[in-house]
Amino acid sequence: MKWVGLLRRRASACAGNDERLSFVTARFPRILERKHYSELRRRIIRGALQPLFHAGNARLSPITSSSGTDIRRILVCRPNHRLGNLLLLTPLLAEIQWLFPDAEVDIVLAGEHVAELFRSFPNVKHVYVLSRRMARHPLAVMRTALEIRRARYDLAIDPCEASQSARLLVIVAGAKHVLGTPRGGAGMTASASMANAPAHMAQWPVHLLRRASGSQSPEHGEGFPVLDIRLSDDERQRARATLERVAGRQGPGFVIGVFAEATGAKGYGPELWRQFICIVRTQHPDAAIVEIAPADGRPRLADEIPSFASPSPREVAAVIANMTCFVSADCGIMHLASASGTPTIGLFSVTDASRYAPYGHGSGALDTNEKSPEAVAREASMLIRKIRAGAAVGPRDCFHGVRFGPEGTA
Repeated sequence: MKWVGLLRRRASACAGNDERLSFVTARFPRILERKHYSELRRRIIRGALQPLFHAGNARLSPITSSSGTDIRRILVCRPNHRLGNLLLLTPLLAEIQWLFPDAEVDIVLAGEHVAELFRSFPNVKHVYVLSRRMARHPLAVMRTALEIRRARYDLAIDPCEASQSARLLVIVAGAKHVLGTPRGGAGMTASASMANAPAHMAQWPVHLLRRASGSQSPEHGEGFPVLDIRLSDDERQRARATLERVAGRQGPGFVIGVFAEATGAKGYGPELWRQFICIVRTQHPDAAIVEIAPADGRPRLADEIPSFASPSPREVAAVIANMTCFVSADCGIMHLASASGTPTIGLFSVTDASRYAPYGHGSGALDTNEKSPEAVAREASMLIRKIRAGAAVGPRDCFHGVRFGPEGTA
């Protein structure tokens, strides 16, 4: 960048050998890099909001048996556009429905095509949809904040331990009761509030709600609800015809779904998927393999296998629901496959499987660290054989230290 060089020359001319100016100008381009700029911006905003977070911490309150009967309107704040992060809310919505069956739930999220994820939840009445780039639309954010304030919620939930925007909206809501982890340096209090909490990002908000209310749904007991977008029979039936057309076969055959895309270092190169396809075709010659294409609609394995693409998450989930099993790197589509009810194998390398692994429905995670593409492909194929035989993907097959049972027990 030419102007950065000009800054250096001018600083040098004005300050000579001033080491402090040299230190700043040498690192100025690095600060302006997108990654470092974003982190700097978050730190500045976090520091500026500390007094507000401290005030919000004072409003975090338990739900007693008497106050629980008065909870009729609930707000869940997750202003995020990422598919996986929103799907991780479904266990919380299921728990809310059990604990507060007469309550209406509103959700704050961001991005297009994601509000439809929650349309089968009878307790979800309204979804506030913010822009993916909220900072560029301050008036729209302010209008939504005023709507939330006027709604007069009985309970507001911040289900994310690190989202500043979620906590701000919870504070703005002014609800009678607020659930969330303390912010702004309240480390000991935060540790106490999350004592014995599960590591999984879909489970700890449920734990937080149970701890605050002093009860839990009788359906799941000590376990946790699984990810589930509650596809209808009609959605599944229409998707079955679509899958038969794509796979080129009639009837409920053996179909393996794959998703060959993931963000950044979470993804795997084409070599792994080619090895996987080759090994699966050898070990499961009767199987059809179908790729779910990314959001851009362009399949990554078009030369190898047929594919399906749709901008609708529910349509994609319904197609996956008709498959025998699904294999994907850690990403939103992996969580969507899990939420469809299909046994899902998640490939993990850089992210923490104990926090993000698919669970329930016989699903699990495969640790791919220090393994060749061929080794990963063979292990995945063996897990498919177990799923086909009706066995859940167990902890010894996947990762060490965390176990997920059929109902999400951890």
